[in-house]
Amino acid sequence: MKRNRVFSGILLALCPTIAFASPSNQFEFSKTQHGTVCSENPDVWLLGGELKVDAPISINGSLLTREGKSTSTSSFDAFFNQGAHSNQHYMKQAIGCIQSDDPIALVGAVAALYEKQFTSLSSVDIPAPIPEPDLPEAPKVVKDQFETKQQFDERVELIRQQRQQEIAAIQQKYRQQVEARNQKIRTLQNNIEQRKDNLEEKKAQLVAKAFRDVMGKPIVTAKSYDAEKQQMHVLFKSSNQNYQRDLVLNVPLEQAREVYDNVDLLDLALFYTYDQQQLELVNIKAKYNNTEFTGDIANSQYKPEALEVVLDGKSSTVMPELEMQNPNLIDSFEVNSRLSVADNTAADELKGLLDKVSAVEPNSTNWFFNLSIEDYANSDQVAYARNSGEIMSDVAKKVLGVPERHVYELIDRDATSGAIKDKLRLMLDNVAEGDTVYFYYSGHGIPAIPENEPYILPQDKIPDYITDDPFFKLDNLYKTLSSSKASKIVVMVDSCFSGATDGVSVIKGVAASRLAPKKVSIDPERMVVITAGRDKEYSNMYQEKGHRLFSYYLMKSMIDGNRDIGALYQDVYDQVKSASFEMGDLKRQHPTITGNQTISL
Repeated sequence: MKRNRVFSGILLALCPTIAFASPSNQFEFSKTQHGTVCSENPDVWLLGGELKVDAPISINGSLLTREGKSTSTSSFDAFFNQGAHSNQHYMKQAIGCIQSDDPIALVGAVAALYEKQFTSLSSVDIPAPIPEPDLPEAPKVVKDQFETKQQFDERVELIRQQRQQEIAAIQQKYRQQVEARNQKIRTLQNNIEQRKDNLEEKKAQLVAKAFRDVMGKPIVTAKSYDAEKQQMHVLFKSSNQNYQRDLVLNVPLEQAREVYDNVDLLDLALFYTYDQQQLELVNIKAKYNNTEFTGDIANSQYKPEALEVVLDGKSSTVMPELEMQNPNLIDSFEVNSRLSVADNTAADELKGLLDKVSAVEPNSTNWFFNLSIEDYANSDQVAYARNSGEIMSDVAKKVLGVPERHVYELIDRDATSGAIKDKLRLMLDNVAEGDTVYFYYSGHGIPAIPENEPYILPQDKIPDYITDDPFFKLDNLYKTLSSSKASKIVVMVDSCFSGATDGVSVIKGVAASRLAPKKVSIDPERMVVITAGRDKEYSNMYQEKGHRLFSYYLMKSMIDGNRDIGALYQDVYDQVKSASFEMGDLKRQHPTITGNQTISL
């Protein structure tokens, strides 16, 4: 028999009113325990849930579909002052009223459908997204010809601070609303996971409901009576399908005529079990005027029937409605105000320096992973991270001798959570004994509250929920690099983990502007790590050069010929410390180094 599947599509259905007769694998089918019975008006046959438009049901290769619309208002809608909303659905018609040449296959398909309903959510239960509030219109700040650069920068900074205070109240209210919604989302997600975990013990109950809904009600017709054996032969049919069986009831002679003449009043109950993809009739009972009669299964010549139900409760379907909302309001003026005096039309200085350097012979034992993110989907920009990242790849090839094929580069929108995991795993799988791995990251660093565990932030992640994926914890990232066969691992991180970049808080309305991240551990023999700054420091941009400050001097020092890691670090430390001091006391930046400082590039 062919396997019956619910074809691909996002199923937004869950029938919370589904009730099952028994927790065991046995169920009853009778006049009192029956399923949906067809009516002349198909629109009143409601399956008990909602199916998305592209999720019809398939029975032996044939698609069964019926469009319908429903309008609903949930308690969550009322809470968030949202009006009723309409949804387009399939299967408005009840499954039990669809005729099939293979009713047992239909039972299997419907049971699979009920599994999807049981492990999915109704759209009316999902809280509507919180609309993002409009921020005050960003001012247009133009430098006056009688204003020095320092005066203009000070004026811009004053406007920025005033704007921050104005937005703070809006941010706080928005965060409260979004976090309340996100908590409901988490509760719904946990509920679904619990249902999936308990699915196996629900399997027989799902099959029971599917069987009843497909078959409808039992219809009994008297065929004959054997007075010698005191057995009545009856024909059982289902009201909805071409499904019938010859059965034998043990009816005493003195009651036989009355039962035979009034067989339509006979309440026939059939008891089935579902186990190991097998549906079997295990018992027959009938009741007439409070008198019970048993059935003889052996004489009914009934054989077990194969019933396959594709119940894949562990598979998860991405539902956009269940994604966490970003509680951080992104103000483009925060970044633009820092770039207001842009004298970056000149050619990149580092490119010119790099062009003058003789290229190192490519070394097949060298590998470079470049992760540079400037434009975040759910956070503020990291100014010039893209430019620094692009030049860093050129430095790796020309100065460090990394072959073109060994450069794995993920910049901006390419640097998604999935891409980072896949590409890093792919590269490390290719690394052999004795090889050298260079890892560079430029982007946001997150001190995950409350423990302040440091994380890097992929382009598509919301800062508040970075802890949902422990892969991006800095500790785990270093362990992933150390798990490779590489003999040397050089890590360069142009990111602070204080919760702010360029002085702008990444997690708004909650985190202090500067947090001390928790210390991380590394492989002290094979790994050396150079970072942009100390615990509570910012990672600064270098506006005059069009780069990140740390990255600029890191690349310049390598281009200048520093190969000893200690000498390289000291040069970068001195330059970054001096340049950041000129930016102001609050922007002081002191690069750090940990691990094996005897490693050479």
